[in-house]
Amino acid sequence: MSGPAKVACITLDAADPCFLREWADQGLLPHFAKLFEESLRAETHNPEIIYSGTLWASFNTGVWPGRHDHYFPLQTDSGSYRLRRFMPEDISVDSIWNAIARQGQRVALVDLPKSRLECLPNTLQVSFWGEHEVLSPLTCWPPALEKDVLSVVGRDRVGACDLVRQRPDELRKLRDGLVDRAERRGDLALAILEKGPWDLFVFNFSEAHCAGHQLWAARDTAHPGHRPELRAALGEDPLLDVYQAIDRSLGRVIEALGDDVFLLVLATHGIGPRYDAAGALDEVLRRLDGVNVPKTSGPVESVRKAWHRLPGIVRSPFRRVIDYLYDSSRQGERARRRFYAVPTTDNCGGVRLNLKGREPEGQVAPGTPSQELCDWLTQELLALRNVKTGAPVVRRVLHGDDLFAGAYRDEFPDLMIEWNNEAPIPALRSQTVGELQVESCGPRTGDHRPQGLVLARAPHLQPGTMHGATELVDLAPTLAAHLGVQLSGIQGQPVPEFLPRPRSFMSLANA
Repeated sequence: MSGPAKVACITLDAADPCFLREWADQGLLPHFAKLFEESLRAETHNPEIIYSGTLWASFNTGVWPGRHDHYFPLQTDSGSYRLRRFMPEDISVDSIWNAIARQGQRVALVDLPKSRLECLPNTLQVSFWGEHEVLSPLTCWPPALEKDVLSVVGRDRVGACDLVRQRPDELRKLRDGLVDRAERRGDLALAILEKGPWDLFVFNFSEAHCAGHQLWAARDTAHPGHRPELRAALGEDPLLDVYQAIDRSLGRVIEALGDDVFLLVLATHGIGPRYDAAGALDEVLRRLDGVNVPKTSGPVESVRKAWHRLPGIVRSPFRRVIDYLYDSSRQGERARRRFYAVPTTDNCGGVRLNLKGREPEGQVAPGTPSQELCDWLTQELLALRNVKTGAPVVRRVLHGDDLFAGAYRDEFPDLMIEWNNEAPIPALRSQTVGELQVESCGPRTGDHRPQGLVLARAPHLQPGTMHGATELVDLAPTLAAHLGVQLSGIQGQPVPEFLPRPRSFMSLANA
């Protein structure tokens, strides 16, 4: 091994492929532009509908949802009506990174979401230094590494970006913090590379994720949340500021890796304006089920809205306690209903049936009765209309049995709803539901889009664009294949176009 790593993967969490191409073409992201010119490029195919909640677990394990059991930081606790906090160590399927490490390869993972790496002499991991989801304090293996990390980059000063309110001073502070963090992340990458050489080096940039969620309305004059004072405080496009900071650090890391490394760069999924009806879903389901709103619901929701208006510094220490109290107030109601909403990412909605034999006080029989109920719910959800535009509120509804086939099917929702995100949804109506206002307590003005992009660069690869999409679950097996590691029991396969061609084929091609 001549360089600091034999195989490297840099992931760009929620960095929009369209922005990357557009700004690279305009010369605004020079290092991305160079990478595009030197790489073999392909779109990526992510899990359907609930991609933003499941893609990291699928990327790490090489299996689709249903074969692993994770889709959201708060998931239904099997055998009860409560929600439980889901941590990376709770994923029941082992990661490909561990399979690689067990074969003696030196592996380093830095801030890779939903990843579990065994504490072996040949492994190094930094978790929660600056991930989008702040689920835990900074965690390092080996433990002495924490001191080194803090001496190089200090502690993350951004924290949980969902605590930021849509106020000019707070958004400007967030933008500046993300720019600073992206630049210091380059320092962290170089420091970890110096501890090599590594057989596999995997490093994640999370800054585009927070920026896309919180800064969208500041750049999008058509967004209902846009205000002139946001543009005055943050400039024309704060997202570009963050992407340019990532670009600068990416250039430093790629230069340090050198030209001989096999490098994958993955932009996981895109971003756009947040237009959904997630805040109204459970009330829609109540009305469809003929269930009255609990007497405690109004006061609880009023307190919840007031809570979200408080400064983040006040809310931060009590987030988990408030989540627990809010969920506790809803558990009894779930037990009495036939179906109810479960938390998912905002770009989709999840419905769970109160199924006999699965839930403690199940109301719906499995088999034909549950299937007929799902079919009826699908029709009713598709009948919802945007009061402002008349367009459907729901683009499509898919059954969990079709999306999540596998050993962990029951951990996932029974219906998944894809919102029609083409326009704001201030209110919805249908003949059955009536009219209902759509409100959201959350501060996000931007939300995810499914498209992803992968770039592969190596001396043996011819730059260009591949036809068709590359499956997300195929990427980690491709990295393993470059290290000579064979994997079993997974759904992903190495991408042939990213592998070295056999010598006999190359000889014939050059003859």
